[in-house]
Amino acid sequence: MSVSFPTLPNDASTASQRLAVDPGQTAALQVAARKDPQAAIKAAAQQFESLFMGTLLKTMRETSFDGEEDSNAMGTYRGMLDQQLLQTMSKSGGVGLADVLSRQLAHAAQLDNDASPTVERLAPASSMLPMVNQAIRAYQTIQSKAAAGLTNPASEAPSPTTGAVGGTAESFVTSLLPHARDAAQQLGVAPELVLAHAALESGWGKRSIKTADGKESHNLFGIKAGANWQGDSVDVLTTEYVNGNAVKKIDKFRAYASYSEAFADYAKLLSGSSRYQSALNQGGDMLAFARGLQSGGYATDPHYAQKLVGVMGAVSQRSRGA
Repeated sequence: MSVSFPTLPNDASTASQRLAVDPGQTAALQVAARKDPQAAIKAAAQQFESLFMGTLLKTMRETSFDGEEDSNAMGTYRGMLDQQLLQTMSKSGGVGLADVLSRQLAHAAQLDNDASPTVERLAPASSMLPMVNQAIRAYQTIQSKAAAGLTNPASEAPSPTTGAVGGTAESFVTSLLPHARDAAQQLGVAPELVLAHAALESGWGKRSIKTADGKESHNLFGIKAGANWQGDSVDVLTTEYVNGNAVKKIDKFRAYASYSEAFADYAKLLSGSSRYQSALNQGGDMLAFARGLQSGGYATDPHYAQKLVGVMGAVSQRSRGA
């Protein structure tokens, strides 16, 4: 089933397409406004709607319930995909915001079809240029702020706080490396492999499990609280794969008093279970360790080992100077 999308005529259409991928082309919309004011208003309105929809999509991306891969490469891919999605959605009608804004701008510039018969139906292009230029300048301001945030991600990244390690990937590695070394020694593997496992399960600490009152559970490994667990636990909405299908369910996960306690329990779990024996004593062999965890059923994701190996490479680079 094919879907066709309406396009704006001539220069306004070209400017609209460029604006979605190249902020430097906003001047083209000002030129288009002199040639086709009505189309230029529509193009400007679409840009505002794209910004609004982008905010909604960004909020959605920040909400995660599972341990999906959180690498820089995946983030770049998702950003490109979201940008293209927003452009397509906006041109196919969006959520209606662009239409409302177009009518308001056209009415203010006396270009709407409901104008009084005593008023000239189509005013000269010069009469509405200030309206379009004002809209474009506002868009440029918002766009420049967004670009500044992309070139300086640290300005929006959450700062590391007491009991949290999700500030940056570097702070995650530096803060937890001592605990990882203790656990790795007991498991017979490199500390980087243990850190990578924690990074994958917690999204580099940004998706850490919280208690009902918002406190940190320190459970970076996504260890569930089974029937034999005597400590504290937290109810969490998670994703399980059943017959290849992702299913959302609520499970109980262990809660610890500190990260040191969490790493110690992780090492105890792996070393004391016959299911994970093939993952032990693998030294720096990341593939053998990852396959051992997946074959032991640590996670139901069929691509778990592949994702873990990808994170291990990133951890190894960041741990060299730690």
